Amino acid sequence: MAALDVEIGVSLGGGAPERCAPEHFARFSSGRYAARRSMRILLAMAGLAGAVHASPHQKSPREAIAGVQPPAARTDATTSLPPAPPVQAGPPQSRPQPPPVPPRRFGRFDLDMPFAQFRAMPDLADCAAALAAPAGHAECLLPRAPDNLARIQLAWEETRTGSELTALRLVFDPQLAPPLTDLEWQLTRGWGPPLLEQLRREHDQKFFTLQWEDADHRATLEAQAPRDQPSRALAVVLERKQVPLSGEFTSLHPRPFPNFRVRWIRRIDWEGQLHAVLWGTSLTPAQEAMGEQSAAWVAQRNYVGIWKLEPASGARPRRWKPLWERITGGDDDDQPQRVLYVDARDVTGDGIPDVVVELSCETCGATADEVIVKTIRAGKLVDLLAKRDLYRARVELGTGQVRIREPEGEDDQGLTVSTYAYDRGKGAFVLAREERTAPPGR
Repeated sequence: MAALDVEIGVSLGGGAPERCAPEHFARFSSGRYAARRSMRILLAMAGLAGAVHASPHQKSPREAIAGVQPPAARTDATTSLPPAPPVQAGPPQSRPQPPPVPPRRFGRFDLDMPFAQFRAMPDLADCAAALAAPAGHAECLLPRAPDNLARIQLAWEETRTGSELTALRLVFDPQLAPPLTDLEWQLTRGWGPPLLEQLRREHDQKFFTLQWEDADHRATLEAQAPRDQPSRALAVVLERKQVPLSGEFTSLHPRPFPNFRVRWIRRIDWEGQLHAVLWGTSLTPAQEAMGEQSAAWVAQRNYVGIWKLEPASGARPRRWKPLWERITGGDDDDQPQRVLYVDARDVTGDGIPDVVVELSCETCGATADEVIVKTIRAGKLVDLLAKRDLYRARVELGTGQVRIREPEGEDDQGLTVSTYAYDRGKGAFVLAREERTAPPGR
């Protein structure tokens, strides 16, 4: 090889270099190769360390090396965004809902309106005579108004604070009645979702019933239509729910018939003993408001009873015991009657309350065919007056007297007026006077 013909100068001992022939180079070849190899390894390690040190740094732009500033970004090319709101950890919180409106008012009528104020409404001026009684039911025509109501059927009862509405049935004009879906949406906005939804079919008709209620009130939407047509509202019914018995009446549980509802209860202290007069019916307030138009009116059942609270004796706690009960209606009644009127008032004039009960026949309407007056004497129940088989009688109560007016015929042929006065010696009412009056216009 050409490399073997080159002379190599080697300096030994710091002197001048000496030329060595190739044959003399063999002595130094092994040591010099090892030194050159070690040097290569060191250079490779140094280069590797430099590469590792320079790897995180980015490459400098050409403009920076040349000392030229880059052009500024255009302001119209970017849009600044507002910072996003911080994300809150935890479950999403529901928005509080407003409390539902009590289902007691529709349009211009409110079930909780005082009866005296309700009776004085201008829209009921033509019905003032029917609303004059302390208790009863009536149907009145209504003038045209935006609520499209044509008639109102109502029932009211006498309480210790005066007369009180128990039910209102607001009947729509059939030609102007709103669609069921529209009225349901409006009522749901105020009263919330209905608690009852019921569909009933009879022949080619369908009947919808939607119901809302709270602790004191119940509202019912009635709708009807042929099976293949959209339903329209028929009536809105507002009625008062029964208040549970409280106080000393909590343990009083009369159950004379199914669907028994307490109309009112009175507390009477006779001779230092606690008694209760109870009047109940099988009709709901809405059925009473409909009156004779209700299918349940003919089959109604009524109850009136006098109870006594017996004191505790030994291991037996005090309890209520019935002294007298009267149940009307039902399949076992040959001559169906209903309880027309019940009151606890002083009729004899001795300052002690008495119980007055008027009963009506199936065809008597708002007149009586039987009158009963009872009281307690010496711990026993006493009949002060009991008159049966009256003909469409109207009863007037006064202090120490009871006056009964009966028509003599169906064609208004006159009246028979019987006056009963209280006899303290006999302890009962006796006939004091009977007279006949001529019909009006004679």
